Amino acid sequence: TLWRRLLVRIAAILGQVVATVVLFPAFAFAASRITGAPFGPTFNDISLLTTPLGLVAALSSFAGSALFVWAAVRWLHKIDPRSLLSFAGRFDWRDMGLGFAAVLAIGAIAVEVTLPFQDYTPNAPWSLWLVWVLPVLLVTLIQVFTEELIFRGYLQSQLAARFASPLICIGGPSLLFGAAHIGNAAAFGSNAWLVLLAPTLVGLIAADITIRTGGIGAATGIHLGNNIIGLLFVAVPGPFGVVSLYLHPIDLADASSVRPLILINLAVIVIGYISYLAVTRGYLRRLQQPSDVFK
Repeated sequence: TLWRRLLVRIAAILGQVVATVVLFPAFAFAASRITGAPFGPTFNDISLLTTPLGLVAALSSFAGSALFVWAAVRWLHKIDPRSLLSFAGRFDWRDMGLGFAAVLAIGAIAVEVTLPFQDYTPNAPWSLWLVWVLPVLLVTLIQVFTEELIFRGYLQSQLAARFASPLICIGGPSLLFGAAHIGNAAAFGSNAWLVLLAPTLVGLIAADITIRTGGIGAATGIHLGNNIIGLLFVAVPGPFGVVSLYLHPIDLADASSVRPLILINLAVIVIGYISYLAVTRGYLRRLQQPSDVFK
């Protein structure tokens, strides 16, 4: 029913708020005890996302949304939340690995090819990058898993259970996923619509892959590969670029300079998706049918 779906959405928001309130001071306390730095300035740096630990704390907070949604689905819908992962009730790590490898490989090639032409600014030294690469990879997995659990595992399956039209069960969650990034897009001025197109496109691809595989594993991998490229390899200036190897030396509001970079990102997403389909063509034989588990 409508009130159950509304409560699950509220649970997702509340979970991240609670996790933020708990995790940010916890990370600051641990860091201050380890380094000997005062708690106040350490907490302030984490809260403002000016350090790698701040980035890790921010992405870790998505775990709260996942846990709250998991519990809400069990209590409100009276079903096993593992059904959100796939028809088999489990997360497919093989699917995730294939999706992640496809997008990451294409992204790495794109960075290498464009490196001589884009005049990227060196950012994090290798010594810092190697320390933080695994923690950032782990918390980014938490972030993208949570988003896939909510938008594809929960919302898409609900809509598929009630509407036969793919415009609704695929288009609806994808548009909502894109709209969730409006805050990030605002800094890009007249290019904001293109910036919003990227997460919307990721949403559409993730929705299609979820249908093809019958689970959110592959969609999580594709989503993870896309985000890791922008966090660990080439980032835009700002809090999410604190551990990236390179930064785009651009003014985000400069439409003419930023637009080619956004188009390159869109091309990487599409090519990575096509590569995944090509590699797994003989494997993708399971199709997701409209489920009736959500009533």
